[in-house]
Amino acid sequence: MEPVSTKTGGKAPLFTIPFITVVILYMLDGGIGMMTTSLVTEYARTLGADLKLASTAAGLMSLASLFVCPFAGVISDRIDRKRLLIYINIGYGICLILHFFVKSIGMLMALRLLTGVFFSFVSVTCMAYISSFIPKERMGEGMGYAAMASVLSQAFGPGIGFAIADNVSYRAAFLVAGLIAFGCILGYLLVPYHEEPKPKVQKGQFRLSNLFAVEFTSFMLLAAIFSAGNSLVTTYLKSIAAERGIERIALFYTLYSVVMIVLKPISGKLQDRFGVYPILIPSVFFAAAGMALIGIGGSLPFFLGAAVCKAFGQGNGTPSVQANAVKALDRSRAGVAVSTIQIGQNIGNALAPIIGGFVVTRFGYEATFVGDGVLILAAGLFLVTLQYMQEKKRKVSV
Repeated sequence: MEPVSTKTGGKAPLFTIPFITVVILYMLDGGIGMMTTSLVTEYARTLGADLKLASTAAGLMSLASLFVCPFAGVISDRIDRKRLLIYINIGYGICLILHFFVKSIGMLMALRLLTGVFFSFVSVTCMAYISSFIPKERMGEGMGYAAMASVLSQAFGPGIGFAIADNVSYRAAFLVAGLIAFGCILGYLLVPYHEEPKPKVQKGQFRLSNLFAVEFTSFMLLAAIFSAGNSLVTTYLKSIAAERGIERIALFYTLYSVVMIVLKPISGKLQDRFGVYPILIPSVFFAAAGMALIGIGGSLPFFLGAAVCKAFGQGNGTPSVQANAVKALDRSRAGVAVSTIQIGQNIGNALAPIIGGFVVTRFGYEATFVGDGVLILAAGLFLVTLQYMQEKKRKVSV
């Protein structure tokens, strides 16, 4: 039995109380991740770490997520998602509160790895859980609102974390984050949920498809390319602005968030009506243009234009392929659908700063960002075309 089966006036309802509740919980769980991740580098330095070691500590959560993500997807398809989210938030909350008692950089690094495990499970399981409350014919729209909640958590989470750290302490910020994670447990307990049917797997049988939706490999790689662009921007935007004497660069993130909040519900509805490809093709062009504008930009208007392009490009493209994967697969495999695309995101986030560091050092910011724009355009169009042809071939063979 699915909690979205009731229809009103010929159209299944989307804005039910359970749907709104789980989207808010997703925003809170994601928000405390953003709120605390932004503090790790400076918190590590208060423990005596140099900048290199502190930066390493800050990246450990993403590293853990990269390896855990495939297993998070399959486990969320095998275990009751509501119960799993309650258990995960208990562990997540404990890990965050333990940051309050950290005495050494070694303990902090171990905690960041463990926190990354729980954060990965929260991200994958909660997105799969949200899909249970979305009518299939409105999946693009519903996942768009989930993406909007993620944008809000990214926009406001770091600011809240810094405010607590500046006015009280870093330790207090982690303590507050842990208490919010425990508060989310109550929210999950109150949401009515009917467990999804579980995929049938024979005893002793293991296939790659248990961990990974092979049919969406091209879209996973597209998500990796999009996320690599995001990671380059996050890593180098402030440095580029300082080098070129551009002030108020924080407006880039403000404008990006505003455009995303307005855009996602609209693009979600269009995706439900016309499919994912009319959304993805413009997204590739916009993403490429955004990176090129940052590469050549010598004044704030260039960067604000890049923010708009980035929202229409990477910001719109990744949630669209994720919604498409969840909609295309059976609800019982929503966890694997979500984790497949998130694997691509984690790959892009992990590799881009490493490769970008070498490229920037050798060729400079302009060549790096313009070059990435060319890569997004060429590889993006190729991957979208490849996925389209593969889907068309599968439909013919059925």
